[in-house]
Amino acid sequence: MDFAKSSELILNVLNSHGKLSQKEIANCIKIPERTIRYNLRQLIGKGLVRESLVWTDLRQKEFELGDSLCLSLC
Repeated sequence: MDFAKSSELILNVLNSHGKLSQKEIANCIKIPERTIRYNLRQLIGKGLVRESLVWTDLRQKEFELGDSLCLSLC
């Protein structure tokens, strides 16, 4: 699959770190949160990334690799 460079970086960070928030992803790869947000929406739409609520703070979400991508990378 062809991805934007920022999408590849997001997938690599999630593969190496597991579940991360949008802010944690932005801090790891030094890309603006708006770009992270856009790319996460695209990756979620393709089923490559999965989002879940942070139960200790329901305003936040965590992101991790989707099942289909995890099987091919892990």
